[in-house]
Amino acid sequence: MPSTFFRQSPHLDSGDDGNQMAPRYRDMIVNYLEKQHIPDLSKHIITEHHIDPIHFRDTLKGYKGSAFSVAPILPESAWFRLHNRSEELENLYFVGAGTHPGAGMPGVISSAKIVDEMIEDSMKNL
Repeated sequence: MPSTFFRQSPHLDSGDDGNQMAPRYRDMIVNYLEKQHIPDLSKHIITEHHIDPIHFRDTLKGYKGSAFSVAPILPESAWFRLHNRSEELENLYFVGAGTHPGAGMPGVISSAKIVDEMIEDSMKNL
């Protein structure tokens, strides 16, 4: 039976060795599951695949290998995130998990809708 397990990991500037994160976290997850829920799990794993911060950095161009952009703490949440319009360069807009309103698919889609409306409004004033 296929199963998927996720574990958040720190970005690549956190001090952890990016090449060692995936194997270490994999072992932590398997050990926990064997002790708490699925005895002898490791004996039954046929194939496995992981995506780590190095993949997010190199393949998906995630800043510092971060999957979700800035940390979900109050000073980096909601309105405190990068705003959608540049305060320095005219007609420069930002969309994505690191911008207002936030991470996750709903946040990214909302971010795109906000920018779409901003651009549409700015076009009316031309």
